[in-house]
Amino acid sequence: MSEVLHRLLLDGRDTFVTQETAEALLGRWDVLGLRMVLAALASADDDTGDHLDAAILNVCGQSEEDGERLTALCSALTSDEDDAVSGEARRILGPLR
Repeated sequence: MSEVLHRLLLDGRDTFVTQETAEALLGRWDVLGLRMVLAALASADDDTGDHLDAAILNVCGQSEEDGERLTALCSALTSDEDDAVSGEARRILGPLR
């Protein structure tokens, strides 16, 4: 299942699918969903990455409470075993702090 989601998140031919998949995963508000989006973001081309960043903003940037929740999830992922995921988590945390 995670391989299919990863392919959807990196579908450079249909960024609507990319963004909708990311928003659905982020809407779960859990570490697993965010981790999948960050893993895709770490290897995405610029256009796809822009859509993944937009999904994060659309879901996690609507209120102060959302920002706090995103901060907590990203903080948990800064020590992820995958350096790409932990790096993306730190990148997102930068402006939130």
